[in-house]
Amino acid sequence: MKNKVLLILLTVALAVSLAAFAACGKKEAPPVGETWQWPERLLFPVSSTTSSLYGALVAWTTPLSKDTGVTVRVISESQFTLQQIWAQTGQVFTVAPYQYRTILYGQTGYASRDSGPWQSRIWYPGGIVYNDCMVRGDSGIKTPYDIKPESKVGLITTIEEPQQMAYGVLAWGQVDPKNVTFVPTSSAAAMCRMLMDGKVDIICLSNTHSALYEIEASPHGLGFVSLDAEKDPQGAERFLYWYPWSSWGTATGGVPSSEGVPMTVAMSAYVTRAQTDAELVYRIIKWLDENRDVYKDAHPWCEAMTLDNLVALAQEHYEPIHDGAVRYLKEKGLWTDALEARNEYNTELLTKWVDAYQAAINMADDQGIIVKSDNADWQKLWENYRDSLNLPLLTYFQGPGIEQPNYKDFYTRWNEARPKW
Repeated sequence: MKNKVLLILLTVALAVSLAAFAACGKKEAPPVGETWQWPERLLFPVSSTTSSLYGALVAWTTPLSKDTGVTVRVISESQFTLQQIWAQTGQVFTVAPYQYRTILYGQTGYASRDSGPWQSRIWYPGGIVYNDCMVRGDSGIKTPYDIKPESKVGLITTIEEPQQMAYGVLAWGQVDPKNVTFVPTSSAAAMCRMLMDGKVDIICLSNTHSALYEIEASPHGLGFVSLDAEKDPQGAERFLYWYPWSSWGTATGGVPSSEGVPMTVAMSAYVTRAQTDAELVYRIIKWLDENRDVYKDAHPWCEAMTLDNLVALAQEHYEPIHDGAVRYLKEKGLWTDALEARNEYNTELLTKWVDAYQAAINMADDQGIIVKSDNADWQKLWENYRDSLNLPLLTYFQGPGIEQPNYKDFYTRWNEARPKW
């Protein structure tokens, strides 16, 4: 009997010991949401390591890397098409911070099998860019109404948007483009030199371009055309006929002579593909929000990297907001039903472009047409199919219940009116 009791006691003791040992060796389950691990590395492409974008990325990714252990690589690639393809296929995290509509439309050199419309998503603001028409400081041109019909306007031949902006400013001042002289230039730097030398009277550019400082320091100085939409809404409406992707602001930063001048403003955005891990996007935004003081003064563009500006992009931009960004805005109580409706609307519009482009590629394959941006037969097929669908023009301030111009209407009138070099 004694032995039986002893055996029972030993069994109980062994069981307790094993349970205690198991308890000591067992890790507690991590709190919900804390199982996620940062990736080993993140890649960010830039066109040049001497660009402002490179400096801005280094400014915030360096402390991010230090805090999280993620290896960050900022790589130089001058071809924006290739950067977009890398982002579209998930080889890099983001295209930063510009996204050209010409890619989303599959225009010109972007109409290839790998490029063209894609499911891009905004995940955070990258900077604020002010654009305007510049003149020499002693020109006497202060507003669009001061522009004379005999004026010479410098235009970069390879970029549409500054050309469209120039047409918009002329329309604001009620000057017929046929009555001015357009002077073709090969680059922004060349255009600035022509303004300084008096070979042109007006150019359109961002107020941060480095060549403007040279003009400002010259004997003639530098001036800006005031685009005050609040004081002159009718003029602003005429402007938007040619430049419908614009909003208005008062310039800050850039050359000192631009400070306080009303002009157009665009908030540039970091974009990634829709399939990018929402948790990764959420975590990066959370870090940026909580560590803003660490990087906000490290580069001028970083000042714009705020949640308020992310909300502004959701309110104004034509590209949808990424799910990870939406999640963080919801957590902060900043995501509204109106923003949700607009995001769904933008997703639907962008999807129309993506689906149409893929359908055109399928038709080209069926007809034995090679899908290359320099193939005239493919370009014609895509243009005809795109125009037959009356696809929407991707503009700011679009949304449910807002009538939007379509792509065909806008580009038909633009291609008829634009300068013929």
